[in-house]
Amino acid sequence: MKKKWPNARGREYYKDLQRRLFARISENAIFDISRVNRLLAIDVSYKDGYAVACGVLWEIATACPSALFKYKEKVIFPYISGLFFIRELPPIANLVKHISTSYDVLLLNAAGTAHPEGIGLATHAGLYLKKPSIGTTERIPYGFYKLPGNEKNAKSEILNEKKEVIGYVVRTQSHLKPIFVTPGYGLDAKAAISIVMALPFKARLPEPLRIADRCSKKNFEKDIKIRGCENKTIHSIQYPPMTWKKM
Repeated sequence: MKKKWPNARGREYYKDLQRRLFARISENAIFDISRVNRLLAIDVSYKDGYAVACGVLWEIATACPSALFKYKEKVIFPYISGLFFIRELPPIANLVKHISTSYDVLLLNAAGTAHPEGIGLATHAGLYLKKPSIGTTERIPYGFYKLPGNEKNAKSEILNEKKEVIGYVVRTQSHLKPIFVTPGYGLDAKAAISIVMALPFKARLPEPLRIADRCSKKNFEKDIKIRGCENKTIHSIQYPPMTWKKM
């Protein structure tokens, strides 16, 4: 019977890597949110052995996307709880390599500090790409919190074992399940929640991530229009799959 990769020794290696990276990350700095003019929201979906990453460049001033980018490559790592960055960081990094337009913050459908080792995918992505990053997701693998009230914008703190604030639970729509917002890299929890709550919401997730999620799962035309941005033409670019050479 073929053994699953990685084995126990391999898993411990990657967990130790996370601990060592976490030790190298200085305490999340105070971040001036007025510097944020454009963010890049990324989500990844999986189908037929491929990872499909979609990036949405979002303009803060107009509250509309300016460009969509789609990229896919073969999945080479299995899903392992707590080691999700091994699977999803490669397609995210390869997508970003194609994008020449500048942006100020990364927004990912992933956990940041709300992780058993303190360094989730959102943190790995920010650290690797050297960009401030935020994790916004519908569930987290770690953290202690109480659910916020049922009214829109109600929020509560996410704490670690030391009772430190590592993020927020926020109900973005009345009576819907809340989302979890945690800093990834280069900013603190207050900056993360301030940036996310300044974005428009038409569902649970902020609009840039909702669009990224939709585009990663469906085909889209070369030039499309987004609801609420009818006077804006959003240009989309689809990159060919990465080809893997046999060794």
